[in-house]
Amino acid sequence: MTLATGVELTGDERARAHRSLVRDVKLALLSEIGARAVFDHIARRSSDEALANLAREMNLEGERIVAEVRALITDLGARPRHTSFRRRALARLLVHGAPILGVRRVLRLIRDAEATVARWYAEYAHFLVSIGDDARAARFDALRAAKERRASNLGAWVDNIVRGGARRL
Repeated sequence: MTLATGVELTGDERARAHRSLVRDVKLALLSEIGARAVFDHIARRSSDEALANLAREMNLEGERIVAEVRALITDLGARPRHTSFRRRALARLLVHGAPILGVRRVLRLIRDAEATVARWYAEYAHFLVSIGDDARAARFDALRAAKERRASNLGAWVDNIVRGGARRL
């Protein structure tokens, strides 16, 4: 395979490139596990039916995203995690902290996390294109698009919750 710069990658170089990417993708997987836990807690705790429905939908989509990230890690030659006690516990603390922090702040934090992971996926896709792995790059680009849409949906909630308004989910 030849890079855009005309440099040929050997099989070992490509394997090293994939291993370096796996370290980052494993961090993204932890973020996805945490996001699923957050949406699960919001869906169960929210007194606002529309927000609870959004959280349920995002939790279901999160299951598909986690499965895809796990599949990508496996395709890149590593073993993915199945869960993270810390991420799930932190998600619970965040949602239960809404009366102290405020719903708007909690949702803004979640929106920002979704947008950050979307940027990570865009960087992974760019990296994979640079080493000629277009098929995996397309999969990361699809994940990027999903995360950007999720951040946008949460942004609508953040923008429409009155500052200092609802303190409970």
